[in-house]
Amino acid sequence: MLAGMAGQKSPKQQAKADASEKAKSADREWMTTAELATKLGWREHSLRDALRDRHLDGVHRTAFGYKIDAGAVSAIQTAIGAPPAKGNSSLKAKPKS
Repeated sequence: MLAGMAGQKSPKQQAKADASEKAKSADREWMTTAELATKLGWREHSLRDALRDRHLDGVHRTAFGYKIDAGAVSAIQTAIGAPPAKGNSSLKAKPKS
């Protein structure tokens, strides 16, 4: 490099997002499966299994998971029904005396 020239950044490098940009917006019109699971009383992985291979209004499959319309919560709850019973984990089994 010549002595008088300033170095240039690669055009691929971008400034990191501010904390405010990283925070989820409260005014968005969609939710994640984790947020929907909490709202409906499901476990997230069970909810994702219930949504798989179904074409429900308000549920959009993306490359990263699901994007759920906030206004479609009651319709989704009606379509998938009550949450399954939580199973007993064999890892938490009580030792026999």
